[in-house]
Amino acid sequence: MNLVLLCLALGLLLLAAYSNSFSAGLVLDNGTVIGTDPRIRAVTHDNIYLIFHENYWWPAFESDLYRPLTTLSYLFNYSLLGDGPIPFGYHVVNFLLQWVNVCLVLVIVRRLSGKLAVAAIAAALFAVHPVNVESVTNIVGRGDLLATLSILLGGWCYLRAADASGWRKAAWLTGTALNALWGTFAKESAIMIVAFLLLYDWLWRWPLLPGRDFGKRLKRAAFEFGLKGCAFVLPPVLLVIGVYFQRKFHSPVFGQVFADNPISQADSWFQGAMTAINILGRYLWLMIFPRTLSCDYSYHQIPMYGEPGAGFHDVLSWVALAVLVALIWLAVRCRRRQPLLSWSIGIFFMMQLLTSNLLIPIGSIMAERFLYLPSIGFCVAAALGLLRLGDFLARALPALRREGPAIGWALAATTTAALGARTHARNEDWQTDYALWKSAATATPGSFKVHKGLANCIWDEARENHPGDWAAEETGINAAITEAEKGLFILDHPPLSLPKQDNTLFRDMGMFYLIKGELLEHRGQMDEARAAYQQSNAVLLRAVDVDHYANQTSRESSLRRGRPETEIADVGNHHIYVLLVQVCEHLQDWSAAEKHARYIEQLVPLESTGYRFAAVELAHQGRIPEAVTQTLEALLLDPTDPVLYQNLSILYHGLNVVPNPVVPFGKTFSLNQDIPLVRQELNEAAVALIHHLEDCKQFEAAANLREKFIKIYFIPGELFGKK
Repeated sequence: MNLVLLCLALGLLLLAAYSNSFSAGLVLDNGTVIGTDPRIRAVTHDNIYLIFHENYWWPAFESDLYRPLTTLSYLFNYSLLGDGPIPFGYHVVNFLLQWVNVCLVLVIVRRLSGKLAVAAIAAALFAVHPVNVESVTNIVGRGDLLATLSILLGGWCYLRAADASGWRKAAWLTGTALNALWGTFAKESAIMIVAFLLLYDWLWRWPLLPGRDFGKRLKRAAFEFGLKGCAFVLPPVLLVIGVYFQRKFHSPVFGQVFADNPISQADSWFQGAMTAINILGRYLWLMIFPRTLSCDYSYHQIPMYGEPGAGFHDVLSWVALAVLVALIWLAVRCRRRQPLLSWSIGIFFMMQLLTSNLLIPIGSIMAERFLYLPSIGFCVAAALGLLRLGDFLARALPALRREGPAIGWALAATTTAALGARTHARNEDWQTDYALWKSAATATPGSFKVHKGLANCIWDEARENHPGDWAAEETGINAAITEAEKGLFILDHPPLSLPKQDNTLFRDMGMFYLIKGELLEHRGQMDEARAAYQQSNAVLLRAVDVDHYANQTSRESSLRRGRPETEIADVGNHHIYVLLVQVCEHLQDWSAAEKHARYIEQLVPLESTGYRFAAVELAHQGRIPEAVTQTLEALLLDPTDPVLYQNLSILYHGLNVVPNPVVPFGKTFSLNQDIPLVRQELNEAAVALIHHLEDCKQFEAAANLREKFIKIYFIPGELFGKK
């Protein structure tokens, strides 16, 4: 009954800290994962298939991440609960998951310590610590919540198995394995359940082994804890590792992005390791004093160890190393007298192994969401420390000698209230993208991505709040450019080599200069507009250089992994080339615009965008028959687009085709295929499109469209050649 009441009280505490989280919008990555993923729109066989066969970020971009159960949870919200794109329901689910995790921390720590006070304080601190906002208020932090839930549930089953025997022991161990299995398909960090089990065995079960001979005890431990315990979680762990390498083999992703994680391209292992240790120190400080929090720590917020000008940060790296060694020494020394303290230190550091960049470089150099699971260890150590401090003060102050427990509880309550207040304030930052990037610009001004994100928000607010107000939009775009240039300054001082560049900021700045040019052109300032277009073109070409380098490196990486050349498609950011087409049109450079449109066709051959653009540029060059073919290819991919029909009608008019094959029916159009010229051109367009798809390694799509064209458009099958 005490535990039930405590869980309810912890729920109220959690609600007080996160009461303003339910109104947070689809900020940051939520707009992509929730707002654009077609797999979560309805519960269908095809969507379930895609969830289990595509990467986590599909179709937004390629990724090695595979988290089907997390995506299924979004499907649950979007379709089954009917939340759609409205964030409230997603926040409720995240809140409930956090509450369950808090309650599991309570029961696990109580079982390990045998002290309800320690467990209650640790759970309360974990419930309200502000570093966890990025996993709770941030909807896509659900992967962290689910992975932690699987570890805690699996860990609880393992604790019960340690005291059981016979079929009950096997049942609890099976529960551990099942939790490990589903957790790893929610987020890969769930494999750290192995660390949970090893820590428990080392601290509580190893000392109970008979004898003093280390070798014999080690063999006994390997049998008792390995074959009878940890071996149960090996199959799911090996399964997720196998899935990872299988997806890695077929993925065009060739490595980590330097601008997101400079450790990925460190000059030496030592430099990368010391930088990673510096970040461990930063994590520990954030747990102690979470005043300055940010959603981004990309280049160049955290200097690399040993780089010019990083002297003070280098000293902090050595300080962090000394603290790390001291804490490990303390954990080893206290393992018999205070195993819970050793456990808390172990949980804090061991649960960071996958995200620490010490073993392998990951996608980010630092992120507060990586602290969600490790923060449990810190909160347990803090609970022990607060109660010990209360006892110390009671002994040091005679007047308070009888109030030791009360002082400890008062300290814990004060600390919990302070952390809860900071969490409540931090939730406000996650309400909108603008508020989030504005707070990040204050907290981590050295991160180039922060300025990129804030620049986009400045422009979005100007456009949304002042639609049609050209003066306000011009003020907004100028402010956006000023903010984006701060990020560009970070990337260019000192200048980065091509492999370390980031093209997303170049793309956004190209867009800003393009918009500025259009606004100036609207005001009749043609010379200034042309200068803006030229600036846009120049910065977008920088993005092209990075994009082509990434494509080439991806191809080389795939070849090294053993993928045949015939399966490797070009990869890149087609939005860069869309902007370049628009810029070149303003500069009336039709041949350059056509070249960029052709590359769009190469990158996204199943979208009509590139074909549409190419047709326009061909028409400007007087190559009308080729423009007709390109427009027909676009129509074959998007047969309901009225603009394509209108463009085709204009092209046929230019060719003096009478009657015009494009026939209007109200707001819709059709194409008269009985005209011999149209039939011939439609056949040519269909064949060209199928061959282009095959050249782009879209073999399955090409085969499906071939059958469609034969059945619907009556294209003779022999025209396509051999399949």
